[in-house]
Amino acid sequence: MNTLTIRNMRVIYTGILLLVISAFTFAQDGGGNRRGPQMDREKLQAARIAFLTNRLDLSTETAKVFWPIFNEYDNKKSALSKKYGAQKRLLFEDGTRNLSDENADKMLEIYLVQKQAELDLEKEYLGRFKEVLTLRQVWRVIRFDSDFRRSLMERVSRGNRTEGKPKPGNTGGN
Repeated sequence: MNTLTIRNMRVIYTGILLLVISAFTFAQDGGGNRRGPQMDREKLQAARIAFLTNRLDLSTETAKVFWPIFNEYDNKKSALSKKYGAQKRLLFEDGTRNLSDENADKMLEIYLVQKQAELDLEKEYLGRFKEVLTLRQVWRVIRFDSDFRRSLMERVSRGNRTEGKPKPGNTGGN
């Protein structure tokens, strides 16, 4: 890896680490800040953008063309999730344990329709991404969400393992 890429990775990882630390802080103080959840979403979105930017290693010219397409794709993907999530929530009477057979059947139907809609959306945008990115970069876009979630969960997990342990050289005294 070249120095620029390593430096970018350090910046990205530092940003994600700061995001995780602020999430822990927010959770511990009970979210005393009124804008807390909104701020967390904004920080998470900024971390997602930084993570993807690092993964794709975009030139300035390519980024100008790519980001509007990606944002459109991401918004449509989010809208699908909200649409079908709302439909599914309407079918829950007393939670999933008490779901009637009729509602369970409807739920399965909604699930399949949602998956097809997501597949259709991906097919459409894969074609648009191919017009702007290399095939390797397109693959990285497709892998992005799961890679980002995994990276975030690894950082949270590492943070949980070290929480409560004394820092090296700290004897607990003043």
